[in-house]
Amino acid sequence: MKQTKTRTIAYLALYVALYVVLKFVGNLIPVLQMPNGGSIELELIAVFICSYQMGWKWGVADAVLSWLISIVLGFEMWFVTFPQILLDYVLPLVVCGLASALWPFRKMSRSGSVVFGIVLGAAAFFGISKSWNGTAAYVVGALVGAGICAFTVWYLAGRDQFGIVISMILKYVFQMLSGVYFWFPEGAAAGSSAAWSYSIGYNLWYNLVTMIVCIIVVPMLVDRLKKAKVPFAA
Repeated sequence: MKQTKTRTIAYLALYVALYVVLKFVGNLIPVLQMPNGGSIELELIAVFICSYQMGWKWGVADAVLSWLISIVLGFEMWFVTFPQILLDYVLPLVVCGLASALWPFRKMSRSGSVVFGIVLGAAAFFGISKSWNGTAAYVVGALVGAGICAFTVWYLAGRDQFGIVISMILKYVFQMLSGVYFWFPEGAAAGSSAAWSYSIGYNLWYNLVTMIVCIIVVPMLVDRLKKAKVPFAA
């Protein structure tokens, strides 16, 4: 029993450290940063792997603990009100920690996943192209992103890691709502149509790219861990 507790604490510490390292690395790469806050979050890879290896309870614990340590270490964050903190940081991380608990979605049929992939692909195109004012280069990027998004959703439909997609959708909804009511564009009012239009596009693009990275990388790492006979939660 003591050995099991020690191993659990060691794994949790490892995933917290991995979260911090990936967040630090992400902050060093300008192309991953959005101009007005938000970024492609490589650190979520650690949260998802922890959730699948140790179970959703430890996944949530890892997410919250990693966030608190990030605050202590001085990573840039914006605190306005308690609801804004919940929508921008706490709830998005909690739903990512819950990824392994989203079991009902692992059985999605191939036909259902095709439809779902098309919808997310269209959303990817809209989010990327609108977020960058529809310039030609980014429209091409949006098309590529849409295709990758649609394919990866279709590919993961029958796999346990499909919970990542659901987690990222919920994360996007929370951060989109935060943008509508707390980070609306200059000249617009909270909850206005302009705030909704801006937040939907702005928060969609980097969350979609983060999702694509995670649903490609996390399943590969989880499979590697299983082949290495690392113990997984039942």
